[in-house]
Amino acid sequence: MGLKVGDTAPDFKLRAATGDEEGEFHLAAMRGKTVVVLFYALDFTPV
Repeated sequence: MGLKVGDTAPDFKLRAATGDEEGEFHLAAMRGKTVVVLFYALDFTPV
């Protein structure tokens, strides 16, 4: 199953961190708002 630009994303939840705060992000809590989700794995990958 792939998404195209403009498709509605399926609901999901994931671990999230903002500064020193950790918790979970639930897409359903953002319904009706503009949301940009960015996955940047290299930020936490040891070199």
